Amino acid sequence: MKKVFGNIRMTWGKVILFAVIAGVYTGLIMQVPFLRNTSFYDIGVYYEWWVIFAVIVVVNCEKNLEAMMKCFVFFLISQPLVYLVRIAGGTLSADMAWYYYSRFWFPMTLLTIPGGFIAYNCKKQNVAGAIVMGMGNTIQAVSALFYYRQLLHHFPNHLLSCLVCIVSIFVMTFCIQKEKKNRIVALVTPVVLLGAILVWAELTHRVI
Repeated sequence: MKKVFGNIRMTWGKVILFAVIAGVYTGLIMQVPFLRNTSFYDIGVYYEWWVIFAVIVVVNCEKNLEAMMKCFVFFLISQPLVYLVRIAGGTLSADMAWYYYSRFWFPMTLLTIPGGFIAYNCKKQNVAGAIVMGMGNTIQAVSALFYYRQLLHHFPNHLLSCLVCIVSIFVMTFCIQKEKKNRIVALVTPVVLLGAILVWAELTHRVI
């Protein structure tokens, strides 16, 4: 795991290959009817695996700008491929594919431009780097909470996704951050932010 999170030279060729594999696999897995509403289908609907993929790309780059460009290109290739594979397989019309992509994943792809630049800093061995790591962990923590709530009604459909979110927080933190104090910061940050989000949701009567 330590090799995956920081010891691979992320060349453009590897970025493109990674994007093609992720996009084609996701497009294919979403065409299997009996996997709908399960953890295997979640990769095409939610963000937890794509956060992991993005972290793998950025931490294996050498500069912020490189991380930004390669993270953007990874999503620019992988996400359209998901929809193209589904269109080819007949499980999604071109109109619906464009609707979902333009409304959800294209804006998310654009956000990887500043996101990739910032996320690169999670590999820095200091408090600032640990906080950035913690922000990524917060996305996984929110996803874990979402899946936990799904489990209450559809057990065990999303159990694997919930576990992936929780485990990824610890794996990414311990593989990327080397010092104990920085690891603590990276693990405490999502607890604090998730707590703040839940308080905000309660005060504003919103559902998270």
